[in-house]
Amino acid sequence: SYDDYARFTFPFNLTGQPAASIQCGILDGLPVGLQIIGKHLDDASVLRAAASFEQVLVPQSAPLEWRKVRAR
Repeated sequence: SYDDYARFTFPFNLTGQPAASIQCGILDGLPVGLQIIGKHLDDASVLRAAASFEQVLVPQSAPLEWRKVRAR
């Protein structure tokens, strides 16, 4: 739910710290993310760090069962 997700981002929204989350792998069939937090109002550093990590990490695809759209 949104509340489960927001608890990881809300503190940085309050302090004005930029944050980015990138996928860095899959462990036991579940995605693993890396959250990068920067100094207050230093968005450029966070974006540079995220871009650098994305360049060296092996691209990951979601398992096919995650991509299926299920009709109700």
